[in-house]
Amino acid sequence: MKRIYQAFFVLLFTVVALSGCSDSKTPQEGDQYSVIPTPMPAMKGVTEIFSLSCGHCRKMESILPEIKKLTNSDIKQVHVIFNESAQKAAFIFYAAMVQTDNKPSHALVEQLFAFVQDSPKDMSVEQRKTAIDKIFHDNNLKSPYELTEAQQKEVFKMFQQSEDIVRNAALESVPAFLVNGKYLVNTSAHKSLQDLANTIVYLKNKQ
Repeated sequence: MKRIYQAFFVLLFTVVALSGCSDSKTPQEGDQYSVIPTPMPAMKGVTEIFSLSCGHCRKMESILPEIKKLTNSDIKQVHVIFNESAQKAAFIFYAAMVQTDNKPSHALVEQLFAFVQDSPKDMSVEQRKTAIDKIFHDNNLKSPYELTEAQQKEVFKMFQQSEDIVRNAALESVPAFLVNGKYLVNTSAHKSLQDLANTIVYLKNKQ
């Protein structure tokens, strides 16, 4: 099946304006969320599936800290590898993951978004290498080109996990939230950040 990115309805709001906007109704399967075709019961908690090359994912990254607070969740991140471009971006992201105990800082991830999305199209290979080296070195990390053999193997495992998640969830668009390896949140079905957070919390506690 052809994997393509699909634009999702961007939530237009400010955090201040959202506090009183939640809907008390119980989230409904087929509306606010769906059950993925092949659940992964060992995958506990909340996982954001995204791509550094996705503009909507960059917007979601900017509000991810607030989502973490509202849901009291340590949200993990998985980078998709839909195509060759996404694979290159994933390698950069996972190079950061293996050096930060799978928790790259919000600031570092934003720098990676900026590199992937804002770099001039006519940059040479050497210029791109220099730019990405600087980002990693400025964050006291090894460049993706300097990873040890063991770190490269960890990156490969992350690539495999990404493939498994995308296949099992039949995922074709990002950003997406997967809860407990079973429930896929329909982001565009929510009217506010609090509304989205309520669904995530509901699914975290759902059997």
